[in-house]
Amino acid sequence: MMRLVSLHLSNDRILWGHVLLEDTDDPAASMARIMIEHSDKEPGYELVDRNRRHLTDLTIPATREANRIVQTLLIPASEIAKREKAVREVIHSGYLEGFPDDMPWQGQLWMYARGEISIDQLQAYTDQGRQIAGAPGAAPADGADVPEEWWRATQARIRRHLLEATLTEAEAAAALQISVDEVGELFGSNLLTSFDLDGEERIPTWQIVQPALPEFGDPASLLPGLDVLFAAAPQRLLDAAAMTEFMTTPRQFLSVDDVPLTPLAWMQQGRPVATVIALFRGRRWRW
Repeated sequence: MMRLVSLHLSNDRILWGHVLLEDTDDPAASMARIMIEHSDKEPGYELVDRNRRHLTDLTIPATREANRIVQTLLIPASEIAKREKAVREVIHSGYLEGFPDDMPWQGQLWMYARGEISIDQLQAYTDQGRQIAGAPGAAPADGADVPEEWWRATQARIRRHLLEATLTEAEAAAALQISVDEVGELFGSNLLTSFDLDGEERIPTWQIVQPALPEFGDPASLLPGLDVLFAAAPQRLLDAAAMTEFMTTPRQFLSVDDVPLTPLAWMQQGRPVATVIALFRGRRWRW
């Protein structure tokens, strides 16, 4: 996996810059420095190495990642805004028909909005319910070309899943046996994450642990270690959908008896939260 170490990109009159990448699978390998130069041909730039050799083979991880980064940064802000609006409409609309019943798909929608995957890849992920393998050289599609009926065709199922896999503030208060105001204080204290669905705060249920003996009226509780987890999380994981995807995806680094556990299962079993946090910093964490 290639990790961005540094980036400089200028588009003032002429496009130029560089990308410095590290191969996290091979710490002993030298960092890849790829130069970005202006070109009169589409897409308006070309990649060259330090010996000024043109880099066109997108099956090479460093070249592919450098191209993806530059390609994403050159998408006009107006286009990003258009895509983000479309994504919000998909997630928050009441029609959602056809999307798999799994919140992590939201992460793929936002990747499309940022230009990290194409509309074709997003459709493949939707239709086949599988993780997208980054297609070398796949250019982000123009959001204006996305058929409106395709967006509408994805509506009631995601909404239904979101409603089933989340709680309202009142439901969370009842489960925890605290007031709604106190639930609001948990948001302010960074002890709970939530997202907005049609103007209503929805709280992913994985954050709340049900009592062992609910028949005795015992309250639910917050997943132990949430405060430390959220405090240590990088900015990109502070979004409720991204954090939900991270917490519910099995990680090889968290294997027990050769069985990969999700970070959620790891913490539910009382294992060290520090091991999960290490994934934020270490080389074993994959997006």
